[in-house]
Amino acid sequence: MSEREVRAIGLAIPASRIDDRFVVALLNALPDPLIRDGVTLVTKVVRDDDEERRLYEHWAQVGGVSGVALLGVRPDDARIVRLRTLGFPIAAVIDSSVEADFPAVVVDFDAAIDVLRTFLAERPARRTLYISAVEEGSTTSARTVAAENAALGGLFEVVYVEHSVDAATAAASTAVADGPATLVFDSDVHAAAALSMFRSQGLEVPKDVSIVSWTNSALCQSASRSITAIDRRGSEIGVLLGERILGAIAGDDRTHDRAPRPFVVVGETA
Repeated sequence: MSEREVRAIGLAIPASRIDDRFVVALLNALPDPLIRDGVTLVTKVVRDDDEERRLYEHWAQVGGVSGVALLGVRPDDARIVRLRTLGFPIAAVIDSSVEADFPAVVVDFDAAIDVLRTFLAERPARRTLYISAVEEGSTTSARTVAAENAALGGLFEVVYVEHSVDAATAAASTAVADGPATLVFDSDVHAAAALSMFRSQGLEVPKDVSIVSWTNSALCQSASRSITAIDRRGSEIGVLLGERILGAIAGDDRTHDRAPRPFVVVGETA
C-alpha cells in the first residue's frame, strides 16, 4: 500500500468502555503520530461483537480506512482473522498474557497491581477492598483476572457491583461499617462519588477511610480532595498504538512495544 493511499485509521470503541478514563486518555493521544503523517482517525462506538464485525465489513466495502487499531484483544480473538481476511493491517493493545503475531503495545496489568501493592505496604495496615463494576467471574478482562489473582494473594477483597454510582457508593458504605478501610475503585467517577458521600457523612478521609482510583484522571485531581490514583499511562500507550498501526500499514507485521510502567499519583485521599 503506497503512502498516498493511507487516509484513515479505524478504531471501534466498545460502548462499555466509553467512560473508561484510561481509554479516553488513549484516544486523545492516538491521533498525535497519525497527524504527523497526514492520517486521520475514524472512531465508532459499538454495542456488541456483531456490530463491530459489521463495521469492519462496512469499512472494507466503502474504502478509505487503511488499517484498524484494536483494544482489549483476547486470546484467539476472532477479530484478528476477520480483519486479515478483509485485508486490513492491524495493531492492538494487548495484555502480556496474550500471544500476538501482529504489531502491538503490550500492557502488563499485573504491573499496576504491583504498584498498588507497594503503595499500600507503605501505608498503615487496614482492610482493603477493590470495588469493581464488572460481572463476577468474568474472564474476558485482563484487569479482572489480575484483580482476582491479587485477591487470592491477600492484597484486597474484591466486591463486584452493578455499573452505577449508587451501587458503588452502597458497597463503599457497607465496607466502612466495620471500621477503617482502604477502598480501591475501578472507576474514577465512583471514587469521586464515594469521597463526596463520606465527607457529607462526616467521615474523615483518609483517617476513617482511604480512597484510591484504579485510573488517574482530571476528575481525580479536581475533586474536593485530590484522589490518589494509578496512572496507567493511557496517553503514552495511545501514542505507541498510533506508531504501531502506521508501522503495520508500512509492512511491519511483528513489532511489539512494552507499555511504560504505571505509577501512583499520590493525592489527599490515601
